[in-house]
Amino acid sequence: MADERPCVLVLDDEDRVRELLIEFFDEYDEFDLVGASSGEEALEVLSERCADVCVVDMRLPGIDGARFIELAAARGLCRRFLVHTGSVDFNLPQSLLDLGLVPADVFYKPVNASELADRMRQLLRS
Repeated sequence: MADERPCVLVLDDEDRVRELLIEFFDEYDEFDLVGASSGEEALEVLSERCADVCVVDMRLPGIDGARFIELAAARGLCRRFLVHTGSVDFNLPQSLLDLGLVPADVFYKPVNASELADRMRQLLRS
């Protein structure tokens, strides 16, 4: 269907952070949104419907955010990723750089959700 909205998955183990981001993005009425609290849950969700963009927290129970991105990309479950982290010293590991992530794809908590939405739109247009 040509008018289908892009699917955005928000992966964060902090329920309130995940819920707030989903509520904020929902206000734009331009994305289909889904949330997950762990990398394992996110992979399961994506096996039902691939996402156009995944917003990924790095520190997660079980598989961490970087490993989730590697697995989701390798399985073709999502092609575009944004990192959402509370680690101010976070640097993109080589494995994520190799997948095409750039420093502009990294957002630090507390995030400016409008800037995050703008970057999602840029990725969706590319």
